Amino acid sequence: MLPRPSPYSAATHGRALMAVVAGIAMTSSLLVSPAAATQGQLTWQPSTWTGPVAGAPVPGEGLPAAPMPAPLPPLPVDLPVTIEYEPQTTCESSPKPGALRLEQIIKGTYGSNQYTWIPRDCDRGGRSEHKEGRAIDWMVDVRKPDQRANAEAFLNWLLGPDANGRPYGHALQLGIMYIGWHDRFWRGYGIDRGWTELKGCFAKPEARHDNYCHRNHIHISLTWAGARGEIPGAPAIVAPEQPAPEQPAPEQPAPEQPAPPEAAEEGFYGIGSEVGYESAALGPFQPGEVRTVALSGVSAQATSALVAITTREADAKGRLRIGVGTEKTNSAGVKVPKRGARTTLRVVPVSGGAVQIKAPDKTTLQVRVDVLGYNVGAEAARAVGLPPTGLHKGRFDAGEVKVVKARGVGRVPKKKKNVSAVILRVTTKGRGEAGRFAAYAVGGVDRGATSAAVPADGKNSTLLVAEVGDKGLIALASSAKTKANVKIVGYVR
Repeated sequence: MLPRPSPYSAATHGRALMAVVAGIAMTSSLLVSPAAATQGQLTWQPSTWTGPVAGAPVPGEGLPAAPMPAPLPPLPVDLPVTIEYEPQTTCESSPKPGALRLEQIIKGTYGSNQYTWIPRDCDRGGRSEHKEGRAIDWMVDVRKPDQRANAEAFLNWLLGPDANGRPYGHALQLGIMYIGWHDRFWRGYGIDRGWTELKGCFAKPEARHDNYCHRNHIHISLTWAGARGEIPGAPAIVAPEQPAPEQPAPEQPAPEQPAPPEAAEEGFYGIGSEVGYESAALGPFQPGEVRTVALSGVSAQATSALVAITTREADAKGRLRIGVGTEKTNSAGVKVPKRGARTTLRVVPVSGGAVQIKAPDKTTLQVRVDVLGYNVGAEAARAVGLPPTGLHKGRFDAGEVKVVKARGVGRVPKKKKNVSAVILRVTTKGRGEAGRFAAYAVGGVDRGATSAAVPADGKNSTLLVAEVGDKGLIALASSAKTKANVKIVGYVR
């Protein structure tokens, strides 16, 4: 999950992106619509409050009483504790002692029936401390008064003073690196910033965004010291002899997929769609700032990548550069609009799976990079945008696979040598169960990337890239029941 909170929904992403590498981009406004969720006599209302507070953001009114965990033995008042940002860099997902301790605190206070989740498979999703066993999700819903009451009581305890009156004492002692909850993000490594907006969620009050915006669960990531239980003053932690039984991940991902194979031969490799980088976890880019970032889903052997770059929250127009440097000769330029959001497809140079991103000189902004595919070899792939052309529209049962012809459809070339992959816009409509929609070459392999989400309800629109397989055919597959509308919006030569 975090620290890649995505400030731009997949639905908006799909609508905004209709100009591909040719350089045309459309701007999508973030629309705020009134929303409320009634539970008995209580109603959840969206809000846009941000700021520092020693507890939960925007406390609910009229909630039932809820217990707080017992105080921990406090740290000495004069003992310095520093929380640093330590993102996931390895993958060993067995639950670590600090995460197990948090789980025990939650279940010991609010009941053994509380649903929590720690590990995540290495080949599922992007960067996440779940993959190192040092993040925990607790499924508590802001729209349900009893669950919201528990969540707020817990956060008031976690971020409030300890028994010695030390501000944020329990969070410091437990090594809390960051928290995502109720449209907002809190950083142990930036306490003075307080709660800030999470992933553009103030503009997404609808229930279909609840998982995306962390309204139906609290996410907590720990520093490595916190994960090992080494924060000074913390009681000794003994991990249980048997690991916690595996549970379905709270985001309800599809069944496990094989890890993407290492590319050995030259050519283009379409991966579907994967969140490669999200700036919000470390804060917005500052004017002229340059960041070197590793792109999830890109092989270390890749020489270029096909990516969708989304910019938002800019105070002025400008131009962003992304590539293996920041000059025109080794990077691609992206126009940045004032306010609003814009998504543009580009083929960008990469090195070792990483790129440099340089912000415009006169504005801060947030940046998201979605990886659709990558190229191995000296010759970069070329992506061509097309007017949307219908490829398939219909119902899918869970696990159903349909084969359709892509080469020669609309303006997609008929000859195999002229097209290696197609760029798709996939719109899925929920039918009660969340899942994953994938597109891949017939005779090829589903590379197991995030691809398109199938929501439990509502609609979701995503861009995917599918390699074209034998006889110009591609496979469309859904892990959950859905109505899907698949259109071709471009191709890769």
